[in-house]
Amino acid sequence: MALHISRIFTVLLLCGMIFAAEHTAEATSVRERCECVQTVDSVRWRRIADFIVTREGPLCKYTQIVLTLKNKKEACLNPDAKQGKRLQTCWKRIRGNPAGKKGCLRLKRRGAKRRSRTFGPAGNAHRLHT
Repeated sequence: MALHISRIFTVLLLCGMIFAAEHTAEATSVRERCECVQTVDSVRWRRIADFIVTREGPLCKYTQIVLTLKNKKEACLNPDAKQGKRLQTCWKRIRGNPAGKKGCLRLKRRGAKRRSRTFGPAGNAHRLHT
């Protein structure tokens, strides 16, 4: 009888160890190193669908900007380039909130002239540069 209880206890102990080992493995991080191996200095704003900024940390000593393009491909943006700095500044301003990302991707025209509309004698719209 004692031998039978000993075997049951051993089987239960082994099952518990296997269960614990499986669940511990699921909790480990998938990301083990930097995601960006190669970077580009710029991408046309209208081609960017989404982006994420990952600060340097224990797994990667570089700031990474991963762009998701509208053609479903991904690209890494150089964080030291002009476009990379703009996205990082906007990311800080929105504090990583996904709802504010679209505002970061809107084109901002700097120094663009405004056009006003006037109607000529025939009712056609003529554009005048002001």
